[in-house]
Amino acid sequence: MLTKVFDFFRGGSRDFNAAEKQILSFACDALPPPDRATLQQQIASVNLVQRQHPERLVVAYYKNAETVEQLPYLGDEHCLAKVSYKSRGKTKTTFLVLHDGRFMTFERSVPQDSEDIESLVKVVLHPDDFKDVAEEIDGEEHKTVK
Repeated sequence: MLTKVFDFFRGGSRDFNAAEKQILSFACDALPPPDRATLQQQIASVNLVQRQHPERLVVAYYKNAETVEQLPYLGDEHCLAKVSYKSRGKTKTTFLVLHDGRFMTFERSVPQDSEDIESLVKVVLHPDDFKDVAEEIDGEEHKTVK
């Protein structure tokens, strides 16, 4: 109970929910062994998950990010994986994005519950069709998107 109260004041939870874990698992399974091990270590190092826009943007934080091993895909944003899955008969897609080589965000269609995921459609590593959702959300909140 005390953990939930503490997490509430920090604005998130200590861990990913079941649906987020399933999306991460799909991506891990598609990665080559060295990258898979690094991503799994990163996932285990997350100590705060915030869901300001739960179905569109979920952010992971590390207590000491500099101590968490990086994947070899540096830069401000690198889309590690595009995970497509079936949900209520429709195909939905979640993008897993790295920041400075560390997993940081789920973007676009982020499932809220494991029941939202009927089956995996496919995983595309390092897709070239990724478009950042943060600017879109900011525009909607400030009414600059038409």
